[in-house]
Parts: sequence; structure tokens; C-alpha cells
Amino acid sequence: MKTFPPMVVLLILTAVVILCAGCTSSAPPAAVVTAEPTATAAPTAVPTMAACGIENCHGVTVMCGPNLATACSNDMDAGDRCRQYASCQVVGGSCQLVTESKFDKCVSCVKMCQSSYYNNPNMLYDCSQKC
Repeated sequence: MKTFPPMVVLLILTAVVILCAGCTSSAPPAAVVTAEPTATAAPTAVPTMAACGIENCHGVTVMCGPNLATACSNDMDAGDRCRQYASCQVVGGSCQLVTESKFDKCVSCVKMCQSSYYNNPNMLYDCSQKC
């Protein structure tokens, strides 16, 4: 009967080895999903100037460039009426102000109104509307 304790120890060690063997097994590799390459359209030509337009909202001074004015207030300026004779266009690869002959006449008229009625906004507006 003296072999009983070594036998118990041997059974315990065998059980531990079996349990540990299950812990060290590696899992099967995960499936790798790859997407099929998508067909793309032919590359498009990159424009030299992304945008060209008026960058400021009011007045006789018209600024041209790529940052187009999008959120303008409803306030009116004496020179706003002259803006109908101005535009921004790409000329020679750069965004430039292009005006009609009426633009310069209108600007001169508005400046005259501004010098005459600088203290009276209502009269200034009425005068500029006639330009």
C-alpha cells in the first residue's frame, strides 16, 4: 500500500499535463477577406485654377480669387450697384478682374456721391442708385 501516494501524485501530474496541453494549442488562422480591386475611370485633367470669383461682398472695390464670397450680409453699400459691370475670369492662368466701361463710370459717380453725402446715408444711397 505504499505505492498509493506516488500513484496519486502521478495521476495529478498527468491531469495537469493534459490540461496545460489544451491551453497551449494554437487557434486555427482567421480567414483573411480581401476586396476585389475596383475599376477607376480615366484620370481627369486637373484645372490650373480651382475657382475664380469675387471674394468680397460689397463696395466698389472688387477682389478676385479662389475664395468665393458665400455668406454675404443683406446690408447695401453705395458701390454695390456698380458690381453688375464687373466679373472675375481666368486670364493667362490667373484670376483677374474684368470690367465693362460702365464700371469705371459707375465707380466715379459713387465716389462723388460719397464725398457729397458722407454725413447723410439716406441721400448717399439715393444718389448711388442713380449711378
